[in-house]
Amino acid sequence: MRVQFDLRPAGMVEKERKQRGFNLTRLVAIVLMMAFFISSGFYIVSITLESFIIQDAIELRRGMVSGLQAQRVDLERQVSALRAEERVFADALRIMNDDLPSIEVMHALEANMDPHGIGFNTMRFSVAAGRNIVEVTGLVASDRQIIDFSDRLRGTGVFYDVLLPVTTLNEATGMISFTLRMPVRSIGEIVMSQR
Repeated sequence: MRVQFDLRPAGMVEKERKQRGFNLTRLVAIVLMMAFFISSGFYIVSITLESFIIQDAIELRRGMVSGLQAQRVDLERQVSALRAEERVFADALRIMNDDLPSIEVMHALEANMDPHGIGFNTMRFSVAAGRNIVEVTGLVASDRQIIDFSDRLRGTGVFYDVLLPVTTLNEATGMISFTLRMPVRSIGEIVMSQR
């Protein structure tokens, strides 16, 4: 039989027995360290994945922003082109409104004449109180012709109103001379009233 003696000091033997034996504190410390490393690894992996997802979202947003900036530049170009076109139309409309609508006035007078005839002696364009006014003098056979002619002229949209300031009967011929005063609309108003 073989006998072995342990000549080490008792503290060392006790220390070795504690290292090899079951220790609850050591087990809890190891479990906590393992939990710490596992949770840290999980958070590192999840944060890395989140950073990739966020980078993709950032790139997507940057692409959208650059697309919107390109659209904005295109829209600004269109707006400037439309403003230039608007200036052209505004200038043309200003010129048209400043111009006397003599063709429209002549057309309205001719198109609304009585089938039995109306004789015009004079036609004069003038400006009073900032408005263009047409004054027409002429001859008709009856008062009814003047009234009907005035009503038709009012409906043309060329004149604001048709005023009949003077009528006189010529005893020798039986004809009635008349004078019509008609404030004329601007060309823009005439066009809008005929739509």
